[in-house]
Amino acid sequence: MRRTLALSLLLLCAAPAVASAQAADGDEALAEGVYARVIVDRTELRSGPGASYQRVRAAQRGDVFRVHSRASTGYWFRVELSDGTFAYIHGDTVYNHQVSRDEASAGRFAPDVFAPAALPSATGELAVQFGILGFFNGFMAVRPAINIAPELELEANLGGSVGEGGRILIGSGGPLINVWPESPVVPFFTVGGGFAVSDPNADTFLLQSGMVGVLYGGGGLRFGFRYRITIRIEARGYAFFDENRISALEEITIGATVFF
Repeated sequence: MRRTLALSLLLLCAAPAVASAQAADGDEALAEGVYARVIVDRTELRSGPGASYQRVRAAQRGDVFRVHSRASTGYWFRVELSDGTFAYIHGDTVYNHQVSRDEASAGRFAPDVFAPAALPSATGELAVQFGILGFFNGFMAVRPAINIAPELELEANLGGSVGEGGRILIGSGGPLINVWPESPVVPFFTVGGGFAVSDPNADTFLLQSGMVGVLYGGGGLRFGFRYRITIRIEARGYAFFDENRISALEEITIGATVFF
């Protein structure tokens, strides 16, 4: 009993010291309502408190971020981004001051719900979508892309359809153009071509069995939400062709996309 009591007293005495050591190893918390306003033309936001950490995105003069804490090493601040995630910004590039939340989010539509997409800092994208091809065929597409610039991506289009008409597998690719890549809602347009493998049912004459060429064009919208959640809706028109005929089908899909 005495040993248990002594051990409990020892733990109680040691707890503040442990907590102080943990606080020293981590970031130093700042008061609520402190915001950092960028005072240089352009600066980098990074995943950690140092220039060697991965670049998360770039900030422009006048951008405002809520300051969460100051790094325990170096002159870096941990700030909250508009999508609800965190990054570090160098203290020499910002001016810290207290403002209201309304002032900090001025000019943004529903900032507690919507957030700009991660396109400006992304090197690639992976979209998974579901919908229909034609009127009765279920359709699924997986679309990886490489980001050449925020406005331009090179996308692969890998899709499969199963329905009353049979089965169709599509492999194609082409450029994808993003309009307003820093907006919470990003319109985009795409064109491309490739091939399709068709396995129609016996009473279907839309496509012949075997491989045919395919061209497509279309567009859609990405809706960006906080915590980097992005929903993608789009429509595409396909032209399937061989030496004898051309057939057309339309795709309507919705799904999620991830930037990396």
